[in-house]
Amino acid sequence: MKMNKTALAYGALLLAMLISAGNFLFGNLAVNEVHPVVLTFWRCLIAAIFVLPLVLKRRSNPFQHFQGSWLRTTILACIGVVATPWFVYTALQSNDLIDLGAGYTSVPLLTILFSALLLNERLRAVQYLGVAIALFGALVFAFRGDLENLINFNPHLAFLLMIASNACRGLYLVLLKKWHMHPKPDEGLFVIFVVGIVVLLPFVVIHEAGTFRPIDYSWQVWGSILFIGVGMGAIYLHLLNFGTNEVGASTASLFAYLVPILVAVEAVALKGVDLQIYQGFGGVLIVGGVLIATRLHHRPTAADHPPH
Repeated sequence: MKMNKTALAYGALLLAMLISAGNFLFGNLAVNEVHPVVLTFWRCLIAAIFVLPLVLKRRSNPFQHFQGSWLRTTILACIGVVATPWFVYTALQSNDLIDLGAGYTSVPLLTILFSALLLNERLRAVQYLGVAIALFGALVFAFRGDLENLINFNPHLAFLLMIASNACRGLYLVLLKKWHMHPKPDEGLFVIFVVGIVVLLPFVVIHEAGTFRPIDYSWQVWGSILFIGVGMGAIYLHLLNFGTNEVGASTASLFAYLVPILVAVEAVALKGVDLQIYQGFGGVLIVGGVLIATRLHHRPTAADHPPH
């Protein structure tokens, strides 16, 4: 029975990573018609709707978690459910999905760096080496493996936006731990979604009011929005939580390294993208550096759920 449950957990984690990789593909499709801030709003709204039944089942007031910690909750919402996906979908206006998928692996690295800064967690000397290797790999992607781009400071802006999104993810996770906040889906997490909706709504209204045909998307884009909202906003979260609870955070975190591989397969098979030498070289440096830095981190930062 235990073996079956473990196998089920591995299957759940694999499916979660497939959904995460699909977020790149469907996000890239959606931003052709939907502004990144509007897409972020839909993702947040759909996620809140799917969490709502859990709130109603408990018959409690979830906003009681907002009282006394309104500032912290607002900060978490702005970082976790507003800035993080907003940066991602802005980056996905670029078709360089392989580069952006490689940038995804920097999440654990940035998390331990914020842990060192905000939680006073010490890094070992070899971990600093891992950080340096991963950062060098990131530079390879940031300047597309071209020394001339580095000299002329012509960076890959979409890749830098993905790194900014990952920095928000890492900061969000560390703040959860620093402030001893453990939002559950039927409590604090629902409030975080609602706060995110409130923050995003004025931007959405202003943008849509200035368009000729607001909220008039093709069925393919509506399908992408539904996948992003349901997949990333609801299913991904529960799959990740189930898998992590069964096999542990350290083992579960290793599955994140499947995402850039899955994104690369999607990009090559479905969008006809060609792999470049610098992508292989930079990818090995980033994954290798992150593994050195995170596998030797004696006090890993864990959270009840990732930002959306």
